[in-house]
Amino acid sequence: MALETKLTDRDLFPRFSQSEYARRYGAIREAMTKDSIDAILISGARGSSEVAYLSNYLAQSPCWLLFPRQGQGAVFIHFYNHQPCAKAQSVMDDLRWYGPTPLPTIAGEIRKRGLNKSKIGLVSMRGMAYGHVTELQRQFPEAEFVEFGPQFGRIRRVRSEEELIYLRRSGYLTDLACEALENKLRPGLTEQDILSIVYGAYLKSGGDPGIHFIATTNMDNPDRFVPWQRQTSRVLEKGSVVITELTVSYWGYSTQIHRPFAIGKEPSPTYRKLFDAAYQCYENVRKVCTPGATSEEIIAVTSVIEESGFTSYDSVFHGEAGKSPELGTISAAHPLEPWTLEENMVHVIQPNPITKDFKAGLHLGAGVVVKPNGGEALHHYPFKFPVCG
Repeated sequence: MALETKLTDRDLFPRFSQSEYARRYGAIREAMTKDSIDAILISGARGSSEVAYLSNYLAQSPCWLLFPRQGQGAVFIHFYNHQPCAKAQSVMDDLRWYGPTPLPTIAGEIRKRGLNKSKIGLVSMRGMAYGHVTELQRQFPEAEFVEFGPQFGRIRRVRSEEELIYLRRSGYLTDLACEALENKLRPGLTEQDILSIVYGAYLKSGGDPGIHFIATTNMDNPDRFVPWQRQTSRVLEKGSVVITELTVSYWGYSTQIHRPFAIGKEPSPTYRKLFDAAYQCYENVRKVCTPGATSEEIIAVTSVIEESGFTSYDSVFHGEAGKSPELGTISAAHPLEPWTLEENMVHVIQPNPITKDFKAGLHLGAGVVVKPNGGEALHHYPFKFPVCG
């Protein structure tokens, strides 16, 4: 009998252990108890990591999750016909369609659970429709609605060992994309062709698309210095350079890789110098990524970019999936965010030296896990500047 015939629908989706969910629920409820919160209400959209964190449901459309301090949580989704697939993903047994609009069902559930005079924490409160918040306040004038997003975020900052497995899988998927680019880039391809190479490298291995920022320019006459968010019909030629910022998600967990690729000939002296400065900056920051390190200590070791005669345009360091903190070098336009690293936090190091005339530049970097001996890379694709095609 084929293995697939023995599996239930729930076996077909990635799923954390029961002990992992017990850890999460315990941490969230401890924070709720500390703030005297009786339930939290999460409003999510497509791919909501907050909803997935508690339910394992990766939303494809708007959804809500109600999580009480005592008792079972419930998920409410937008599309009726999404229920079979959503139920196969969710570790919460109570998953329902909320109907044409969410508030009548959500309000009914609050009443049913006797929470109409309770203190309810809102996660993603700033992302909730203003009308939703005011309608909840109108319907439950004796309830207190407070922001719980920061507390929720603090709990998620330090990743568990099970979560790190998923993040390493994400790193592997970005490695596949880089390997495919190294093997397939050649003169004559368009930027849209490059994008299709990236997608084709990881989709069959369970990856979900994330950020795919790509730019191309001629190394001898450059006019693009950072990866672009939209790809064009520009055609690669001998002497082009491809600069990338690639994120691939594995079941809601994503990390990021940045690599340059030369087309048809060796990198020019300017681009080689850019690469060397970026790599030295990456290594400097990686070594500082230890428990207890601060934002100030991270920024202090990025000066190699300016010392090499370049400036910077993008952040050099940011949290997993774009989360805080976002730190620049001394010449980058990013304000200092006070931050102290903890073991098993995940961050992205992405030095991006550019020439002072804002014509040539590249990104070079990777996601790392904070460890006592320095940042542990989530990727295995080498730091190199390959010549392709």
